[in-house]
Amino acid sequence: MIDALTKVRSPLFGTAALICSAHLAAAQARPCQPRLDVNAAAVSWAAPLNRSVTLHVHDASLHDAIDRVAAVAHVRVSYSPDLLPLDRSVCIAADSEPVGRVLTELLAGLDVEPMGGGGDQIVLAPQLASRQPDAPEMASSLGVLDRVMVTGSATTAPERDSPIGVDVISGSQIVRQNDDNLASALDGNVPGVWAWPQSPSRLVSSFGSIRGASSFGASYPKVYIDGIEVANPLLVTRFAPDAIDRIEVIRGPQGSSLYGTDAISGVVNIVTRQEGANGAGERASISSSGGLTQSAFAHGVLRQEHALSLAMGSSMQSADLNVTAGSIGDFIPDGYSRDFTANASARRIGARTTLSGIARYFTEQAGSARSPLLVPSVIPQDTSMMGAPRAALPQSVDQYTLGVTGTFEPDSRWTHSVTAGVDGYSLSNVQTNSTPIPDPTDATLRDAQGTATRGTLRVNSVLHLADGQPTRATLTLSGEQTSLRDVTAQMPSSTHYGALPTTVASPVDWQSSIGVGAQANVALENDLFFTTGLRVEHDSRLNASQQFVALPMLGVATVGDFGPLTVKMHASYGKGVRPPSPLSRSEVGPTRYTSTQPALDAEEQTGTEAGVDVLLRRALSLHVTHFDQLASGLIQQVAVAADANMESRRVGYLLENVGEISNRGWELEASTGVGRLAATGTLSFVDSRVTKVADGYTGDLIVGGRMLQVPARTAGFNLSWLADHWSTTMGGEQAMDWINYDQLALSQAFMSGTHAAHDLLGPQLRAYWRQYNGGLRLHVAASRDLRGMFALEIRGDNLLNYQRGEPDNITVVPGRTIMTGLRFKF
Repeated sequence: MIDALTKVRSPLFGTAALICSAHLAAAQARPCQPRLDVNAAAVSWAAPLNRSVTLHVHDASLHDAIDRVAAVAHVRVSYSPDLLPLDRSVCIAADSEPVGRVLTELLAGLDVEPMGGGGDQIVLAPQLASRQPDAPEMASSLGVLDRVMVTGSATTAPERDSPIGVDVISGSQIVRQNDDNLASALDGNVPGVWAWPQSPSRLVSSFGSIRGASSFGASYPKVYIDGIEVANPLLVTRFAPDAIDRIEVIRGPQGSSLYGTDAISGVVNIVTRQEGANGAGERASISSSGGLTQSAFAHGVLRQEHALSLAMGSSMQSADLNVTAGSIGDFIPDGYSRDFTANASARRIGARTTLSGIARYFTEQAGSARSPLLVPSVIPQDTSMMGAPRAALPQSVDQYTLGVTGTFEPDSRWTHSVTAGVDGYSLSNVQTNSTPIPDPTDATLRDAQGTATRGTLRVNSVLHLADGQPTRATLTLSGEQTSLRDVTAQMPSSTHYGALPTTVASPVDWQSSIGVGAQANVALENDLFFTTGLRVEHDSRLNASQQFVALPMLGVATVGDFGPLTVKMHASYGKGVRPPSPLSRSEVGPTRYTSTQPALDAEEQTGTEAGVDVLLRRALSLHVTHFDQLASGLIQQVAVAADANMESRRVGYLLENVGEISNRGWELEASTGVGRLAATGTLSFVDSRVTKVADGYTGDLIVGGRMLQVPARTAGFNLSWLADHWSTTMGGEQAMDWINYDQLALSQAFMSGTHAAHDLLGPQLRAYWRQYNGGLRLHVAASRDLRGMFALEIRGDNLLNYQRGEPDNITVVPGRTIMTGLRFKF
C-alpha cells in the first residue's frame, strides 16, 4: 500500500494544491443552512400549519425531510413530485417551531408553498405568482451538486461533499426511457461503464468496460439492492421500472473502502421506491403493451409487457407493490424468453426512527438458443445424464431478495442504522455458444449453475460534529458480515470439441467475509472537503498469506461559486480487491485443469481519479473526469491442450495469476434543462492495455497489447420533452473500436479437422483477433394522456435494426421493435 501511495502522491498532491488554490479564490457557498429565517417568525399559521415541531435533520434529501416533518407533526403532506427536486440535500434545526415555518424553510428558493388542506392535510402547492402547476420543471432533474446519494453506511450524503465520481439515474428517467434492464439503463447514462446488449434468452449481464478491464475473465461491479449484496451480480439483468427510485453507480475502486472486497471496479446500488401514495393523486396503475420484433432469422415475432403498480399509505406509513411480466417469441430458433418480476416495499417513519423493508422475486425461462450463425455441425449437442438432449430443456433462473433497514437518531449528533437481508438464486440448464475460446461471461454463467444464498448484516454509526455549520465533520463507523452458501449443480461436463462427457459432483461451498471500517469527512467553510477512509476485511477466499486486506481511500474536493457559475474540483485515490473463487467449474476437456485455488492471490486494482464539475444555474452541467488505474494479480483461464497428444483437439483450462492491466481514460458527461426540455450526453475514452504477464504464460495476450472486448470509445445521449399531457424521449448509445476474436473463423478452423488444439492456442490465437465497431442503438418512447385516467404509450427500440457484431460476430440480438399499449391510472 505504501508503494502504491508513493506512485500516486505526486499527481494527487499536485491536484490537491490546485484545488486549494481554487479554494482561496472561491466565494462561499451555502446550499444547506440549518437556521430558520427570523423574518418568518411573525407569520400567523392556520391549522394544521400551526402545529409545533422540534426537528433536527442533517444532510437529508428533501423527500426524506418532508416525510420526517409529517411524522413529527402528525400531518399528511401532499405534493406533485414534478414540482420539487426531491433528491436535493437539505438540513434544518427547529425547536418548538410551527410546521408551516419549517416547511417554508425547506422549500426556500422553490415556487412552492405549504397550504392547509383541512384536518391534518397539508398541500405543497405552486405559488400563485409562479408558473402553472401543470408545467413541469425539467431542469430540476439535472445532476446538481447538492443532490443526495446513499453511501455504504446506509445513510445519505450530499454529492457536493463527495470526492469521487458518482452517477445517479433517477427512477423518473428510467420510466421515461422505458428501461427495463440494467444494461440499457447504464449504457449512455453512466460514462465509463458499458454493458453489451444481450439476447433475451441470455440469463446474464455482460460488462465490456467499467473504466477498462479489471479482470482477464468477466468484469462486473459489486451490486446491492437496498443495501443487500446480491449473490451473483451478473444475474441482475432486469427490473420493474416503476419500482426504482434511483440507481447509484460508483466507478473505480474508490468505493471499496465503504463496500469491501469485490468492489474492485465499482459499485451499483439499486434503491427501490418506498414512498406510498404520498397522500395525493395516483395510487395505482395498470399498463399493457404489445408489439412485434424481428431478426434476420424471423419476422413478426410477438413481444408483450404487462405491469401493475400499487401504492398505499401516507408519508408516515407506506407500502408499494410493483409486478411486471413479459415475453418474446423465437426471434432466433429457440430464442424465446418469459419473465416475471414482483417488488414489494414498506416503510414507517417516526420522530426519530425509520424502518423499511423490501421483498423482490424474479423468474425467467428461456429457450436453449445457440447462435444460428454457427452451423449445427460446428456445435456438438450436450447430453443429460439420462441421455436426453439438454438443448431441449429450457433455461431457468429464479432470484429473490428479502431485507430490512432500521435507522435511529437518538439526538442531533448520532445516527445509527442496521441492515439485514438475504439474496439468492437458482440457475439450471444454462446453454452457451460452444466455441474453442468461450466468452468469459459464458464461463461465469456455467460456473454459476446451481443455487446460492448470500446473507448480509451491516451496522453503522455516524457522528455529526458541528452539524449544519459551514465548518463541520462526520465520522462513520461500520461493521459488516456476509455469508454465501453455494451449491454446484450436478451436471455432466460439456462435450465441447472432442471432450468426453463426465459427471461432476455437487459440492457445497461456504464463503464469508467480515469487515470493519471508518471514514471521516471534513468540510471547511462548506467549500473545501476532505475524505479519508479505511476498511479492514477478512475474506475466506483469501489464501493463508493474505488473511486480511486493507482498503484505503483518500479524497479532496472544493466547490466555489463565481456569479451564476458553480465549479467543483475533486481528486481521490482508492484500492479494491477481488479474492479468487475457491472452485472453478468451467472445463472443456474430460479432466479438470485448475491450479490449487488456495495458492491464487487476490486480484487488485489501485488508482486515482481527478475531475472538474461545472454547473450553470441548474440549466447546464458539465462533468470531466480523468482516471488512471492499475489492475494487478489478475487471474485468467488459459486454454491449454487437454493431453500430450499433439493431434488431439480436446481443450482444457489452467487458472493462474498471470498479469497486470493499465486502465486510463477520460469521462465526459453533460446535461441541460430549459423549461420542458432536458438533454444529457456522455462520452468516454478508455485505453486498457496489458502491462505485464507472468513467466511461462502460454496465452495469447502480449505486453502492450489491448485488452479484449474493451471499447476504446463509448457515447450516448438522451433528449426528453415533458409537456402538460404528453411526453417523449429519444436516446441512443454506441460502442466503438474494440478487439475480440473472430469466433466464426475460429470455429470453422477448429471443426475443419485440419487443426489440432495446439494450432489454435496461445500466440496462434492472435491470427483470429479482429477489430469491431458497433452500431448506434437508437430508441424512442412517447406517452399521451387520453380522457380520464388513460394514457397511450408507444415505444421503439433498436430503430436502426442493428442485430450483429457486439461483442463478437456470433451474437444476435432482436432487431427493430415497435410496441404500443395503454396505461390506466387511478
